[in-house]
Amino acid sequence: MAATRRDDLLRALAARVLLFRTNMDAAAVLAPEALWIARELMRHVPDPSADLEAVLTLADLHRCRSVLLGDEEGREDAAIATALERYAGHRQTRPDPEAVAEGARLAALHERARESLRAAERLRDRGRLDDAIRDCEAAVNVTPLQLRPLRASALALQGTALRLRYEREGRSEDLDAAVTALREAEAAAGTGHPERSLVLSALCAALRERYERRGALDDVMDAVRIGRAAVDEGGTEDRGGRLHNLGLALRKRYERTGDAKDLVAALAAHREAVALTPPGHRDHALLQQGLANALRVQHERSAADADLRARDEALEAAAEAAEREAAAEREAAVEAAEREAGAAARPATGAEDGGGTPGNPSRAGALLNLAVALTERYQLTGDARDADRAERLLRTAADTLPSGHPLYAGVRYQLGLVLAARGRPEARTALRDAALHPAAAPLTRLRAAHAWGWDAMAARRPEEAATAYGHALAQLPALASRHIPLADAERALAESRGIAGEAAACALAAGDPVLALRLLESGRGLLLGRGLGHHDDLARLRAQDPRTADRLARLRTRLNTEGAADSRDGVAAAEERRTAASERDRTPAAVRRPDGFEDSMLPPDTDRLLAEGADGPVVLVNVSRFRCDALAITAGGLRAIPLPRLRLSEVADRTTVFLTALERLRAADGDDDLMAGPAAEDEIDAHLGWLWDTVTGPVLDALGITETPAGGPPPRVWWIPTGPLAFLPLHAAGHHRAADGRTVLDRTVPSYAPTVRALAAGRRPAPTSPPSYLVVAVPEAPGARPLPGAAGEGVAVAGALPGALLLSGEDATRDAVVSALADRTWLHFSGHGTSEPLTAVGSRLLVHDHLDHPLTVAGLSRLDLSGAELAYLSACGTARSGFTAMDEGLHLAGGLQLAGFRHVVGTLWEIDDTLSVRIAEQVYAGLGAPRPVADRAPYAVREAVRGVRDRYPPHPVPVGRPHPCRPLTSSLELLCTTGVLEVVRPCVPGPQ
Repeated sequence: MAATRRDDLLRALAARVLLFRTNMDAAAVLAPEALWIARELMRHVPDPSADLEAVLTLADLHRCRSVLLGDEEGREDAAIATALERYAGHRQTRPDPEAVAEGARLAALHERARESLRAAERLRDRGRLDDAIRDCEAAVNVTPLQLRPLRASALALQGTALRLRYEREGRSEDLDAAVTALREAEAAAGTGHPERSLVLSALCAALRERYERRGALDDVMDAVRIGRAAVDEGGTEDRGGRLHNLGLALRKRYERTGDAKDLVAALAAHREAVALTPPGHRDHALLQQGLANALRVQHERSAADADLRARDEALEAAAEAAEREAAAEREAAVEAAEREAGAAARPATGAEDGGGTPGNPSRAGALLNLAVALTERYQLTGDARDADRAERLLRTAADTLPSGHPLYAGVRYQLGLVLAARGRPEARTALRDAALHPAAAPLTRLRAAHAWGWDAMAARRPEEAATAYGHALAQLPALASRHIPLADAERALAESRGIAGEAAACALAAGDPVLALRLLESGRGLLLGRGLGHHDDLARLRAQDPRTADRLARLRTRLNTEGAADSRDGVAAAEERRTAASERDRTPAAVRRPDGFEDSMLPPDTDRLLAEGADGPVVLVNVSRFRCDALAITAGGLRAIPLPRLRLSEVADRTTVFLTALERLRAADGDDDLMAGPAAEDEIDAHLGWLWDTVTGPVLDALGITETPAGGPPPRVWWIPTGPLAFLPLHAAGHHRAADGRTVLDRTVPSYAPTVRALAAGRRPAPTSPPSYLVVAVPEAPGARPLPGAAGEGVAVAGALPGALLLSGEDATRDAVVSALADRTWLHFSGHGTSEPLTAVGSRLLVHDHLDHPLTVAGLSRLDLSGAELAYLSACGTARSGFTAMDEGLHLAGGLQLAGFRHVVGTLWEIDDTLSVRIAEQVYAGLGAPRPVADRAPYAVREAVRGVRDRYPPHPVPVGRPHPCRPLTSSLELLCTTGVLEVVRPCVPGPQ
């Protein structure tokens, strides 16, 4: 321990000496901390005669101090340095000329890098910024690894320069490189480095910016940790800036996690930062903006008028400070020009209104934030004066920025919103500028394009609207990047909820159903698309280039290592995953296009989409605020079927009412009110009839499927619902009590698919190897109500499948299940499943040790089960999507699709424990057990559900009639819930 402490102290002291000698940083050796480190170092050097390195470093410190302090004040330091040098036997040692020359060269390169960065920050010129990055890179490259403190300073300069270029040009690779450089700087600096707190604060800011761009939770968590260390370890110098960066990270984490303590801490940090930087300080405008944004979030939480007033005051102060800063810059520019030209003429500043230096992001940001607040107030009060002032501020902000600056896109976007709110036609121009801005963040482009499309549709320009929405959807692959975990990508895509449906509606209004289909496919199932075709592509690649295929497989294994982000070295693991993802993304590019490989994040071409109707109609039901339609892909081509009686608002309302009725029906068994169950069933029956009348009936009529077939199986129909329609049981739609065949279940064999791409990916040949079976039964999961029927169901299914492995009770742990799946092609799970409405990737199967080792959607999706055939999930809610990203197909069934299963059978809601056993037995009988065939699954499920429905016809129970087992009122519940067992979704092979 003493040796470790000695090394840390020696490194810190050496860093101070090196910084003085290379950068002439007097504070590095004159600060009281330098002498304290020197004293502590000697306390940890038991024998100075055996540690000449420590002695000479102390001598160097005092020699540097004596030079700075001069003959009089530095006399004591000079004497100490001389004594230490004599003690070490180096008093007469002559310096090595080559070493002196090399040190001078190193010092010159470091000073050049520092000056180049200062010039780039001051002048905001692209050429100067590129020069600064090159100079910083040169300083890093020539600094030996053993000079860690000095290398840390060079890396910090490089990271700052790269982050500055990202902020000006919006290139994500610059931000990644900045984070990497600053992490290396942190590691090289160690404890005690004079610039350590500045390095930490810069790293905090870079991580927070990367979180804002990509949404990875690891980044914002790490930003808070590092930001706190920067504040705690730094002195008084620039404490306000460090507090500002910490406050921003805390606010972002609060917005992500909802932990109120983070918001309280963020406000405290911002208030202290503002107090430390009074008016006139160079950062006053920036820090006031940070406080204002934290107060805005606080007002959203508390609705307190005081928070709103304080926010407005901070924004006004920021704008005033920015104007003062601009005026100072103009005055400085005039003085410099006059000195250089020797004339009194006032030079042009580049801003028509006499604004500050072009490209001043601090001023533009202050004006933008104030304009946003004024716009919000205008929308609440209708006071045109607020809108007028907001427009003026935004135009001024735009004038102070070069058009290529990322912030310019934000200014134009906000201006477009202000103009649109006032009904001005030039709004679309401003929104289009922001949507097409090459340096803007993907989320800014998405929001601007969405607003542009909405405004164009309001102006009855559907062609322009479809174009705008196309640009919005083009941003989604960046939000669902493979560089970030599935849960973070799911949250990022919540911003796009409903956009694909609106885009398709615009294309249909423009008379282009093919474009509508492509837009729907490009805007839905993005997270499933991360794994589309992986297994097939890898097999084809291995046949052509085995070495590259093996390399990709290894990279994917590194990416899919579960729990890496939760380990002690989670930061390094996250960085390693990003590096592996980048390498993986680059590798296929050289082999994909020449040999027919496709980018799985993009929709396939029209011909491939339309080819999926050859085996039966594929029906996409699109709901949007503009209009509702069905797009039917058939063997004869694509057909648009208007659904004039369908409204998005009614779908949303009926979803809530339907789910409530279903819950009442499930609870009716223990209710003293004998009519509770029948009343709920009447309500459910009405919803199923409405679904038939407004959606499925018109579609089937248009497709010519008008009656129940007399002989042979009915036709297959794949349903792809969108938006909130995904929560309603299209497969169960119909007038079941009429018994006249007007039901989806009577006329068709219904199945669901999340997207047409998923359907195409799953239509691969069945494996030729014999099937192998895994049966998992968890009748008593800790923390969940017992399921007595699960054990019997497991035994019955295992007995029907030859050679099946049964994991039951305590043996059904997560690791045991995952290990067994590697060698099995069929899975039957009987037990509890939970669906998480807000974070669907956290939905889980309740294995025996689920409290400590959950088997989640995210975990299932990481498995590589490319030869898997059928998964039967006899558990509640395994095919229910989350509300956050309802068009993504993220549920337990979807997780198994991602893992590689060709068919997945799941449920939407809870199912009776006893009834599930009966259904499972009938389904496996229909599959042909003991030699089941997976492709029979949709027919087997249909017959099992229809059999129960016909056995217990869903008609009302007469008043006063007892119903001890409620057999007559259970059939509609069964139909709605287990009918989703017909979600035999062709798989989406493996995530990438």
